[in-house]
Amino acid sequence: MKKDRERIIRISRRTNLKWWQKILIKAIFVLVAFLMCGVISSLVSPGSFFDFYEYMFNGTFYNTKIFVNLLWQAGLLFVIAIALTPAFKMKFWNIGAEGQCLMGGLGALIGLKFIAPFVPNIIALCIEFLLAAIFACSWAVIPAIFKAYFNTNETLFTLMMNYIAMGIVAACVVAWSTSGSSVLGVVNNVNHEGWLPFVESFGNSYIFNILIIIGASIVIFLYLGFSQHGYELQVVGGSRNTAKYLGINVKSVIIRTMLLSGLICSVAGFLMVVGASHSINETLVNGRGFTAILVSWLGEFNVPTMAIYSFLVSFVSIGSSNAAAWIGYSSTVSNVLTGLFFLLIISSTFFVNFRVHIKLPKRKKNEETAISSKEGA
Repeated sequence: MKKDRERIIRISRRTNLKWWQKILIKAIFVLVAFLMCGVISSLVSPGSFFDFYEYMFNGTFYNTKIFVNLLWQAGLLFVIAIALTPAFKMKFWNIGAEGQCLMGGLGALIGLKFIAPFVPNIIALCIEFLLAAIFACSWAVIPAIFKAYFNTNETLFTLMMNYIAMGIVAACVVAWSTSGSSVLGVVNNVNHEGWLPFVESFGNSYIFNILIIIGASIVIFLYLGFSQHGYELQVVGGSRNTAKYLGINVKSVIIRTMLLSGLICSVAGFLMVVGASHSINETLVNGRGFTAILVSWLGEFNVPTMAIYSFLVSFVSIGSSNAAAWIGYSSTVSNVLTGLFFLLIISSTFFVNFRVHIKLPKRKKNEETAISSKEGA
């Protein structure tokens, strides 16, 4: 019988990797990702290797206003990733953040358009957020109820809810547009009724939005780490049978967790409408609901780590778009660079969790003896 050949490559799971080693592996892959972005840029536009990095940093750190805009984009992605995290910890695969944020924005816009002109601004803001929370939580709790009572597939359910939300928003825009087009325009553009206050100290009005995101992230971090609900959803994620044995109402936990996710999505929708665009369309969220899924997983559901990844992804996305505009190649290249960045960062998690052993095959002693005897002859 033929003996089995010894495997050249063998993969084993790491069990004793230290925290600094994890950081080192991920940092190396981040540097490689940045290097590869420059290489691809130079392939598309020869001689633009160093120009790419110059324009990338100019588009994100050139002055305070640009940097605050970077923080706003990163913060928006971060808060959506936080919204997904409770459900993911419970192993409820919520892919519907795009639609939940959009419905939250629709609720905020209804308050902005139909209520804000007739009440004081502080009351208008409270009503707008309340409507945003009602709309987003309603959109999040529907798949939760079906999962809890009918065991439906939450991935497909939440995914399809995104497209329904887009259709509803598109229909509302057409109905409310006064120009007869599919563009709503800026609401309350004259007197700014129902808008978040401007803070122009840094040449940018997004400071108030960023402060709200920081406050919300701290509250959610403490809630998930120290509340009874935070403990329950982790138990449910580990084993539903164990949760039932401990007396935890699994159906209630599923519904409450998705209500929490919807509430956090309402913060994102509220800020996008009331604190930034002051309008709405079906592309308002612009794919952040899907990008936040990757951020949440890469951050291993840890709030501080997700903040770092949100910043890195926003930096690459905004910086590469600015480089594309100045160097002169297509904007789709910047999307490719962002995708490449994600791919390499995801690859780092493999080397954090697994070790690759490479063993070169050795010749047998008798084969070596035969070869040497032939040479001697």
